[in-house]
Amino acid sequence: MLKVTIQDNCGGIDLEYARTEAFNFGHSEGHTPENLGVYGVGLKRAVFKIGRRFTIESKTMQGGFVCSVDVDDWLAKDGLLEDWRFPLKETGPAPFASAAGTKIEITNLNDEVVHRINDPTFASELCRRIGRTFVFFLNQHVRIRVGGSDIPPFDIPIGKPKQGSATYERIDERGVTVRLFVTLARPNAAGRYEPDAAGWYVVCNGRCVLTADKSDTSGWGVTAMPPFHPQYNPFLGFVFFDSEDPYKLPWTTTKHSLNRESTIYQLVKGRMTTSAQPVLAFIRRKYKLDSDGISAEAEASKDVASATFKDLSVRQSVFRASVVKAKPKTTVKIQYDAEITDVDKIRKHLGRSALAAWAIGKHTFDYFMKQEGLK
Repeated sequence: MLKVTIQDNCGGIDLEYARTEAFNFGHSEGHTPENLGVYGVGLKRAVFKIGRRFTIESKTMQGGFVCSVDVDDWLAKDGLLEDWRFPLKETGPAPFASAAGTKIEITNLNDEVVHRINDPTFASELCRRIGRTFVFFLNQHVRIRVGGSDIPPFDIPIGKPKQGSATYERIDERGVTVRLFVTLARPNAAGRYEPDAAGWYVVCNGRCVLTADKSDTSGWGVTAMPPFHPQYNPFLGFVFFDSEDPYKLPWTTTKHSLNRESTIYQLVKGRMTTSAQPVLAFIRRKYKLDSDGISAEAEASKDVASATFKDLSVRQSVFRASVVKAKPKTTVKIQYDAEITDVDKIRKHLGRSALAAWAIGKHTFDYFMKQEGLK
């Protein structure tokens, strides 16, 4: 029988909290907002969407409980307010600290869930989404496994100008702390920039709700921001929103995407556009110095050093970087077509049947230079 099991060893859920908050629809009157929970429906909505029967068992060092629900039976009883509450049976505490945690087992899966799980791309896509959403939690505060394998965080190649500084700005507004970073990406070993990592990142209380965005959601192609172009692959922008009151953060009810109409996001969006301009101007100048985009990108990568957010947040600063004109090229690539039979004749004459076509071209060029006394 196909089932979904989710288990952690994060200390468990307190029984009283389970009764009044976790397994209650909405929040109690005395509820104080915390960093993540907003509407009090996330866990319930998730298990309902996955299957028709579930068991949740949780243990802390002080006590524990088990909750088993047949969703169809539960839905059939709605005469009293008490019928809306999930039945919790008190159990004993965890025997030791590492055993304190929660286990959720969901069976009688909904048809669409079974279909998705049986999709051969499901597991890899799930891991990809987890790695991007929780990129700032993984390997720092939590480890998540799917099917027994650790999920690596999405690799964000953070860099900074070797000569200059990245943009760092802190804003405290309406109970929300906003940290804004705009910088250059760290190039890979080949001196190229990863296109999948470029763009804007929006993070709410550590959870990434917008990852490497290149759309008008983060301002691309709107007012002063140009539409995203591969030329801007070196661009990285980050906005961290943190608040003790999650209602004030610019995320949707599912916490999977950005609420672009949020008041705090509208206040910050203009700062995002302004802060991006010096970085985009630097990138454009670098490309203008050399009409060959690949060469310009490789040249620009020489001005970037690896960095961390700790490096970038030492003091508030505005992006600046020196632009050094690349040295004039002294070589040119020569390409031409030749009859295959003629190329094979040269291979046979040289006694090298596996000689590559480019090597033959180089050989004939060098031969001409030598024979004509030009070299």
